[in-house]
Amino acid sequence: MFSRHLVVACTALLSFTCVSALPSSRVEGRRDVKVLAGAPINSLNLTITPDSPVEGQNVTLDWGYGDAGTAPYNVQIGTGGYYANLTWLYEYTSLTETNLTWNVNVAAGETLVFQLWDARNTTTYSQNHLILPSNTTAGDNDADQTTDSGTGQNSAISSEEAHEYENEDQDGDEDEDESFLGELLALIQKELDG
Repeated sequence: MFSRHLVVACTALLSFTCVSALPSSRVEGRRDVKVLAGAPINSLNLTITPDSPVEGQNVTLDWGYGDAGTAPYNVQIGTGGYYANLTWLYEYTSLTETNLTWNVNVAAGETLVFQLWDARNTTTYSQNHLILPSNTTAGDNDADQTTDSGTGQNSAISSEEAHEYENEDQDGDEDEDESFLGELLALIQKELDG
């Protein structure tokens, strides 16, 4: 267990030490920054509600807060992940509103990726949205509602139980790993800040 943490810590440390500001030879005092792969760095925001869509129900994409970019907007919806196994299923173009409601007609267990770009090609995306089974309805952040099809009675599923469903095939050490990494990253950031 410790060796696994050590490998993760070393990887994180190498990642941070490889990202450094280098003096530019063209402009005195200017620094170029190398950026790691990941989500685009811009002010365009995309929110998916609910975060875990339900098969056969609506999901809302919203980008109307903060800097909403420049209309018209384009949205793509696909399965898989942005960097692996991506399959685009739907594309909506020339949207003038800053939201879109879409009916989830993809099977439970798949993960969705949503991509948004505006008239200036400012792009952002949101991924890893696990589709829940159709007997689940979206609730608030504290609980998701399910209906027993035999009785029609509603029962609340805690967020923890919904999280367990999403991660049913992962080790129970995930929370411990995240805590360890969070502490390690905070320590590294403190060292970098000086």
